[in-house]
Amino acid sequence: MWKIIEEMGKAGLKQAYGVLSRYALYVTLALAAAVAVYAVVIRNRDEEYLEKARKLILGVIIGYSAAVISMIGFLMLSKEIVDGAITMRFWLMIGLLALTAVGLTVTFVLKKKQISAFKWTALGFAAAFTVYVVVIVCVIPPVGDDYKPLSWSMYLISAVLAAVIVCGAVFGGKRAEYNAKALTYGAVCVSLSFALSYVKFFSLPQGGSVTFASLLPLALYSYMFGTRRGVIAGVVYGFLQFIQSPQFYEPMQALLDYPIAFSAIGLAGIARNFKFLKSNIFAEFAVGTTLAVLLRYSAHVISGYFVFSSWAMEGYTAVSWAFVYNLYTVADLAIVLAAGMLALASKTVRVMVRNADDINT
Repeated sequence: MWKIIEEMGKAGLKQAYGVLSRYALYVTLALAAAVAVYAVVIRNRDEEYLEKARKLILGVIIGYSAAVISMIGFLMLSKEIVDGAITMRFWLMIGLLALTAVGLTVTFVLKKKQISAFKWTALGFAAAFTVYVVVIVCVIPPVGDDYKPLSWSMYLISAVLAAVIVCGAVFGGKRAEYNAKALTYGAVCVSLSFALSYVKFFSLPQGGSVTFASLLPLALYSYMFGTRRGVIAGVVYGFLQFIQSPQFYEPMQALLDYPIAFSAIGLAGIARNFKFLKSNIFAEFAVGTTLAVLLRYSAHVISGYFVFSSWAMEGYTAVSWAFVYNLYTVADLAIVLAAGMLALASKTVRVMVRNADDINT
């Protein structure tokens, strides 16, 4: 009897999640269209009216995002708990997220109060983060007794990819000043991306989905505030993605598919420094976002080849299947570019994006 009740509960949660996700897509499309029409109608109003309108639009978007995250997120997490997907591995990744959040917060507060020890504090948290990752990778066993150990080449390639992302963040943008404005924008953009990640066109059976421009707020944040802050926002978003859909088959796979893959989106602003683009905001956004998504694609391909090769469809090798399966990220890229170009078509948005990092704006 209890088994039947449990199965009914699982089915009910899955159905409720599916219905809410589907209607969230329709509502989000309608809301985006309404905001676009409203922006066109008021474009010739005076600046005072436009400022009030921007605050109204921002309030509606944030409120809607909070509603989506709370409702669908609760159902999704409940479903994962009932399915038994919430294990010790899940809490290990939550611990890594908590360490990241505490480290960033403490470092920001110390710097804001002009306490000289903030640099050593930041280095200490960075060292703790590194040790935590090494422990997870080296100590935590993979899922399944018959799971084959990964070859050293996966760790080497993953380390190279992570180094490329870090170097892109450090050398691809200006020095980051962690002021309250940048943190506020970061929190809003991460929240918007997370809310939009629940609004899916379709999901793939082995993980991954095509969403309604969920990466657009992150990409714009990187363009506005630089790659250093963009990569940090991407790491936080990656952990949130893990909470939304926890797939932990092997420690390195979890790191690749979540914090490493989405940290790459933080490089979307790197093309702002490409002189040959001649400060064309459309070209800078398109080139930077494309490079960022290609790095994300690389992270998923590495994970797919080394960890999910046994799931390859008939007629595909492990390598070809990893490349083909993860092409859904290209569809995601196309949606983000289309939505981004539409947003940047507005002169008001272009000015806001260009001048966002100006402390006086």
